[in-house]
Amino acid sequence: MAPTIEVFTDSRIQVVSGNDNTTVYVIDRINRLQQELSEDLPVDSESAKKLVLQRYQRMDMQLSTELEKAANGLVQAMQYGIDRYPAVVFDGQAVVYGITDINAAIRLYQRWQTESADQ
Repeated sequence: MAPTIEVFTDSRIQVVSGNDNTTVYVIDRINRLQQELSEDLPVDSESAKKLVLQRYQRMDMQLSTELEKAANGLVQAMQYGIDRYPAVVFDGQAVVYGITDINAAIRLYQRWQTESADQ
């Protein structure tokens, strides 16, 4: 049975491969939205507030889904104790840090499982 795989990364790091059992959380998506909403705002606070509201209202379903996934990813990362990115978590129990190639992370995880079973 294939493990459930969760990848925690940010927008600067490209994740390679993956499969149906892989969920990728782009953790910094919320911060990037805040930057996009506040970009080139007028100095007048009322005008700025109106412009941010207009930008927010134009959010589409895809962006809304990305933000929800990023928020869920932040919660999961905190629950797992993830302290750096990229991180690949297998079945909520084992983590591989620093690898962006999912297939390479799977091989490390499988090797660890084999070595653990042999002990």
